Amino acid sequence: MTAKLTGLGREIWRNRAGYLFIAPGYLAFVVFMLIPLAAAAGLSFYKASFVIDQRQFVGLEQYARLFRDAKFQKALVNTIKYVLVVVPVTLGLSLMISLLVHPRGIRAQSFYRGAFYLPGVAGGVILSVVWLWIFNPTFGLLNYLLGLVGIEPVLWLASTKTSFWAVSMVVLTFTIGQPIILFLAGLANLNQDILDACVVDGANNWQRTWFVTLPLLRPVILFVIATQTIGVFQIWETIYMLTEGGPSNSSTSLVFLIYQTAFIAGRYGKASAIGVVLLILVAIVTFGQLRLWDRTEV
Repeated sequence: MTAKLTGLGREIWRNRAGYLFIAPGYLAFVVFMLIPLAAAAGLSFYKASFVIDQRQFVGLEQYARLFRDAKFQKALVNTIKYVLVVVPVTLGLSLMISLLVHPRGIRAQSFYRGAFYLPGVAGGVILSVVWLWIFNPTFGLLNYLLGLVGIEPVLWLASTKTSFWAVSMVVLTFTIGQPIILFLAGLANLNQDILDACVVDGANNWQRTWFVTLPLLRPVILFVIATQTIGVFQIWETIYMLTEGGPSNSSTSLVFLIYQTAFIAGRYGKASAIGVVLLILVAIVTFGQLRLWDRTEV
């Protein structure tokens, strides 16, 4: 055992230059991720405000109360709904667009990459401001278009029936760009010999796409699903800009509830407990996706 440790120490010393290069990244991860995560997990067992001396240890009572909280239950259901709605639509649209763009020339591909990726660069806050004007019930573009076909104006952000779908639509506009980039890269790296063999065997475009292209893209598809799922679990700026979780919490999410609980209500212990629940939920979903990824045949 001692010999193994000594050998490990010699190996680390031999590669010390490499470890020095990666040390800043790991240090930032520990300082800004692991330590705050551990602090939040510990704080979740306390009834705490911004005054440190007023902390009161309550143990698991914080979590028990949390799951009896109707607002938390609504935020949890909405968060899962956002994932179930936005991720599949993003996956389907980005894959379809990539399959349509890929056969075109390099210049056309570059144009479409930039066009679809630009909203993601702009960010959720800027796009939310633009969509606020589009959703405006009086002079918004969306209601104007509906009026052209005789449909009455809709209170997109002020109705419990439409606020969730309005937020989902906005989130979709800035999440679709990255998957398109990834799918186009995956399509460019496919084995052309296999696709040519399908043509020789008489397969049509639909058969080549369904039975050859999509199976070969499976690792990219699973990666897109995993990253998009984690991203959608964390949405809050769009909700903050458009609806502030309303009306009647119909569009709130867990991350937005954390913001409200901690920075508006000043209940940091409860907010930490919500964060721990969200972490566990994301970990379970991600672990399931990674297990599926491990079974992928490349």
